[in-house]
Amino acid sequence: MKALSERDWLKVGDAASLLGVSEKTLRNWDKAGKLRPARHPINGYRLYHAADLHQLKRELRTPAYVQQLFEFAAAPPETPAPPVPNRSRSDVEKMHWKAEVALDPKHRPQLWDSPSSTVRRDWRKYPQEAHILDGDCKRYRKLTPAEIAVIQGFEPELVANTGFSQRQLIAALGNAVPPAMGRAVMKAVVDSRKWSSRTAIEVCAGIGGLTRGTAAAGFEHSLCLDIDPVCVAFLNRLPQLRPSQIDSTDFRYAGLDRFKGQVGILCGGPPCQPWSAAGLRKGSEDSRDVLGEMSKLVAEIEPEAFVFENVAGLTTGQNKRYFDNLMENLQHPAPRLRYGTLAAKFNAADFGVPQIRERIFIVGFRDEPASSVYQCFDRVSQSRTHRDRRISDSSRQEWRSIGSTIRSLEDPGGWKSWFGSVEHDEEDIA
Repeated sequence: MKALSERDWLKVGDAASLLGVSEKTLRNWDKAGKLRPARHPINGYRLYHAADLHQLKRELRTPAYVQQLFEFAAAPPETPAPPVPNRSRSDVEKMHWKAEVALDPKHRPQLWDSPSSTVRRDWRKYPQEAHILDGDCKRYRKLTPAEIAVIQGFEPELVANTGFSQRQLIAALGNAVPPAMGRAVMKAVVDSRKWSSRTAIEVCAGIGGLTRGTAAAGFEHSLCLDIDPVCVAFLNRLPQLRPSQIDSTDFRYAGLDRFKGQVGILCGGPPCQPWSAAGLRKGSEDSRDVLGEMSKLVAEIEPEAFVFENVAGLTTGQNKRYFDNLMENLQHPAPRLRYGTLAAKFNAADFGVPQIRERIFIVGFRDEPASSVYQCFDRVSQSRTHRDRRISDSSRQEWRSIGSTIRSLEDPGGWKSWFGSVEHDEEDIA
């Protein structure tokens, strides 16, 4: 290696200062391969070539950055298959599932001592209803809406005395943003810039997971919209909102341009089914796709910032081109209107939610460089409280299990023998 000169090479602290990020962020970039530091030939310290740093800085300030997705979520482990006792074929046939359905990853029970797989609205359907095995993996039963609420990070009382069916409750919970994740993201957004208006408009608000985070960060909703009557009922139960702040009108016809230039944050979770595996990934061809309308809405309102949540499938495979176009449109929603825009992937399990739920957050700051958005994501990353047990980090606890969070709830009964010999009544199977 040729001799290093101070003019060509920078230490970690100087490199981080040049890019406007923390030293921890710089090291994360090293691990992700975004930068390749050299080692000082004498003391072994990390050194970054000035040309590489300036190239990365240019990328963060040019349209190229809108196509970058920063991943702060470790690759989730494969959900382990439940153990299968050595039973006779006649015993297997007595289960309410066929064996191939019982062990299908979409249908097989959750494990008591592990985080849940992603809660889905399809858990309301047969045979995809959510079940859980007991700690000994000998019995299983359905999860109740109250337990699913807890797995999503809500209080169990959320679904009490609503007047809605179990299917309606599970569908609403399946689309929700876990409150702990919403709080972490919205706090980081609010802490990342100065604000002229501490107000928010939220579209496709669901049952209020992101709404809670926005309110906890000190912003007041000018309006909170969702067209689903079940979601509107949940929003009306939130102490953070008044009835006058809730609207069931489709946001495309709500005349939101009357708030132009008066809004701090525009946020929401446009329907994610078009981009999810469960929704068949029809993307922009799906009638439920309203994500593509977000750039028009940004142009109408001109908020100081926007935050949109969606599924991780939005950025992969055949959806990648749509995602790139979306990011470009959000960066330049109208003439003379510019937003520094980036997307990042986070896992709800990292924020103490007993569920492996990866979600994309798209954040844009008006008249700010993309590096300011990355600093926001860095704040979110640093607020993570839990980790996959495969990751060595003494500052964070291991991911929470389902059992540890629902143990205090009343056992609803209805246990069946896992690949056992208990006879099932027809009522139990329905």
